[in-house]
Amino acid sequence: MNQTGSTVQSLDRVFDIVETLSNHGNELSISQLCAFTGLNKSTVHRMLASLRARGYVVQTSSGAYRLTFKFCSLSQKIINNVSILPLVLPHLRKLSMSVQEIVHFVIQDNTNTVYLDRLEPPNSNYRSTVNIGMLRPLHTSAGGKIILSSQGPEAWRSYWDNADKTPITPYTITSFERLESEMLIFQRKQYAVENEENTLGYSCIAVSLYDRYNDDHYAITLSSLKSLMTDEHIQQLLPLLFETRDLIQKDIGL
Repeated sequence: MNQTGSTVQSLDRVFDIVETLSNHGNELSISQLCAFTGLNKSTVHRMLASLRARGYVVQTSSGAYRLTFKFCSLSQKIINNVSILPLVLPHLRKLSMSVQEIVHFVIQDNTNTVYLDRLEPPNSNYRSTVNIGMLRPLHTSAGGKIILSSQGPEAWRSYWDNADKTPITPYTITSFERLESEMLIFQRKQYAVENEENTLGYSCIAVSLYDRYNDDHYAITLSSLKSLMTDEHIQQLLPLLFETRDLIQKDIGL
C-alpha cells in the first residue's frame, strides 16, 4: 500500500474509534473497542495514543477510554461560524417569549439536521431534550421534514436511499411510502408536523428558511408537550411562526 493509501486507512480507523466511543456510552475498554470496530489491539492502542496526545481522548481511572469536551469545542466553533445566526436570534427570542414555547433553529447537513440554537421561555414547565450541535436524520423531526419537503420527489427518494433509518421512537417513519405521503402534505401546507417521532412526549411544528446565497436550508421549529400541541394550538401558533420566518427573510434579504 502506498503512503497516501496508508494515511487514508489510518484516518478511517481513527474515525471508527471516535464514532464508536461516541455511540456506545461514557467509556470503553480497548477490548470493547476492538470488538466494536473489528480492529486489532495494537491498532486500537496506536490510534488511541494519537487521540490522547491531541487531547481528544482521555484514559479513565478504570483503564477505559472516553472522548473529551474538545469535540464540543470544535462543534461550537462550527456553529459560531454560521453567519446567519446572529441575525436570526433576536427574531427567535421574540417568538419564544411571545408564544411561551421552545424554539429551535436547525440547518440541513446532508441527510441530517443540526441543531444550531435552542431558546426556552424562562417560565416554561418543561425543557428541551435537544442539545445544540445534535444531529438527527431529516425524517425524524418537523424541521428536517419541512426542509426535505421543499426539495421534490427525486430528492426524497435519494434521501431515503442514503438515510439512517434506525427508529428513534416507536413513532419514527420507517417506510418510504409514509415519508412520501407526508412530504406531499407538508409541501402543500408549507409547514411540517412531528408527533413523538424524535422524543417521546413531545410534538413539534416547523417552517423552512432558504439562504439562496449560500444554498443552505434552515428551519424554525416550535416544540411543546404532545398533550398541549393540539390542532387548535397549532393553528394559533402558525401565524406567528410564518410571520417570524417572513421577518427574517425581509431583514436578511433572503
